[in-house]
Amino acid sequence: MKVLILNGNPKKDGFVAGCLDRLAAALASGGAETETVRLADGNIRDCIGCFQCLRSGECPLRDDVPGLIARMTAADGFVIGAPVRNGATTACYKRFLERITYLLGFSLALEDKYTLALSSVGFMGGRGACREHLGLQGPFHTRLSGVVFRAVGMPPKVTPADLAPELDRAARRLIADIASRRPRSAGARLSFAVDRFVVGRFMLRKQPDLYAYIIECWKRKGYL
Repeated sequence: MKVLILNGNPKKDGFVAGCLDRLAAALASGGAETETVRLADGNIRDCIGCFQCLRSGECPLRDDVPGLIARMTAADGFVIGAPVRNGATTACYKRFLERITYLLGFSLALEDKYTLALSSVGFMGGRGACREHLGLQGPFHTRLSGVVFRAVGMPPKVTPADLAPELDRAARRLIADIASRRPRSAGARLSFAVDRFVVGRFMLRKQPDLYAYIIECWKRKGYL
């Protein structure tokens, strides 16, 4: 069982980093093989919106993203952490998310993988952004194992140690979900079906040349 841990916080330490370290230890003690990647340390260029990946399945930019995509497709699940900034995720994580959305999201390459989302905010708001973006929902439709989200105060008054029991439970649940291949809830299955219908009917069928690679992926999955 492989779990890829992605840290989308440009800070090297702090609440998110400490929580991810605790989760990594809990996952390892439960028998999972883990790898932690700090996105701020990588060479991740901005998406230029050329749409070549939609047509061919390859991005023309040469940086660390292809290697990260390979790690994601090889993993069974993910732990993804980043703080909420101004109601959204960090620019560091957003840049990465934009680069993988077309290749891994539209193609539904991660639909059978499980995600644990972790985030913090200084004062209030942002839980939805944590669930959607760090949980790889939206076009990715990964199976959401859990969300750990805390308002930590400004300056922070909550520490990773304060969340230790919750983090350990979240790690155990992620391991159990991956091992049992826990199915989606009825609501999640309905949402997934509706999204596939809308994308297939109003995007893929209307612009087959633009979405050639995505159409190929969907046909292999039996969705078209």
